[in-house]
Amino acid sequence: MKKFAALSMSVLFALPALYIPTEREMTFADGFNGASWVNSVYTSIPFASKEDEEISIEGGMPQYYNTSSRTNTCAPVAGAIVLGYYDKTYDELIENFTSARVIMGHVLYAEQTDAVDAAMARLYTSMKTNVTEGGTTVANFKEGLKTYVNEQGRNISYTQAISNEDIIESVCRQAIEEAHPIAMFVSKYTLIAPSALEAEAGSEDFYQQRYIGNHTVVCYGLRTIRYYDANGNLTEQLDLLKVATGYSYSSTGYILIDDYGMLVDGYEVDIY
Repeated sequence: MKKFAALSMSVLFALPALYIPTEREMTFADGFNGASWVNSVYTSIPFASKEDEEISIEGGMPQYYNTSSRTNTCAPVAGAIVLGYYDKTYDELIENFTSARVIMGHVLYAEQTDAVDAAMARLYTSMKTNVTEGGTTVANFKEGLKTYVNEQGRNISYTQAISNEDIIESVCRQAIEEAHPIAMFVSKYTLIAPSALEAEAGSEDFYQQRYIGNHTVVCYGLRTIRYYDANGNLTEQLDLLKVATGYSYSSTGYILIDDYGMLVDGYEVDIY
């Protein structure tokens, strides 16, 4: 996910000379007009040794997904995941619902209920999803989540974590260390199953699940794996984002930071 040319387009119509075209904001969606699976790419990385560094938010994120007939709902789902994460501290965030219990330091998230679905429905409205285009803009995601949180008597702040389509590693690392999730907006992406990448010797064999379209996820971890040959030379490096996908299947996984996709925007979210 290196820098790509901007995907937003301006369309010039045959209007009077005083007309000034404006850029149409990118929208993020997982239904029609949104992220769709393309293919699986089998990958094998031979190695003699490897280094594996990972930091993540303890307990992870709730595994919510859209259960309604509404379309292009990835942004409201991501917002609900953030709410569910913070609801374990501020129980009023999702009404008539306790998102998690913490037992001996372990976070146990409750299964999704009608209360979570109701929160998603409110976010769908406050985020203006599908109002003018299929999906939700970044600005409407932020403003809609802020409106919801304020209505519940809490405050919210955002810190930019992706700029010019590049991850700001220092911000992301500090966010994860401080247990703040990061709302990320991607255009095309490669997803790797959480159970992959566990080989101890020989070769790392896994599938890259490739998607197209625009999607919103919640990042809660960073991982870098470096592979070395028998002479100690670095032969391959994987830079990964641990995310809650918002899908009913593959609800968590790793997004590979590579040339296939693009990190469009992202914000650390703190609710207090």
